[in-house]
Amino acid sequence: MSIEIIPLHEQPEFADACSAWGYGQWGVHSSRTLEEARLLFASAAHGSGLPLTWVARHGDYPVGMASLADNDCSKRPDLRPWLAAVFVHPDYRGQGLAGRLIETVEQAARERGETRLYLITANQQALYERHGWQKTGLVEYPERPCILMEKHLAPSEAPA
Repeated sequence: MSIEIIPLHEQPEFADACSAWGYGQWGVHSSRTLEEARLLFASAAHGSGLPLTWVARHGDYPVGMASLADNDCSKRPDLRPWLAAVFVHPDYRGQGLAGRLIETVEQAARERGETRLYLITANQQALYERHGWQKTGLVEYPERPCILMEKHLAPSEAPA
């Protein structure tokens, strides 16, 4: 069975898993509560406006996610939009799934007319560099050093 990447709004019941992953992965380093994470992903499950979230689905189960967010770093409100919440369940890592999720969000940003994306990461700089991202600085977020990265997006190619 292959892994599909779908918009969260196609299976809004996956919002709870996304909330748990997001809070479990980053909640400790954020002022956001689990309830705020739930509200964020419930909003993404409606599929209108940002954030937009895509879920990697294996059969009937979510196994990863990534989001396109208006802002993912309160210390850099001048930058937008952001690749955010890239997560792959540990049982599914090492199969290129993070890359597929990253590319899905990049393509969605291009389709929205965006020419660049931003992200912050505490320890996954090499993953993003493999996908063409560049380090542009450091930011303390909220109280730990994170790497600020950006990617210039080539315009989306029109179908032939």
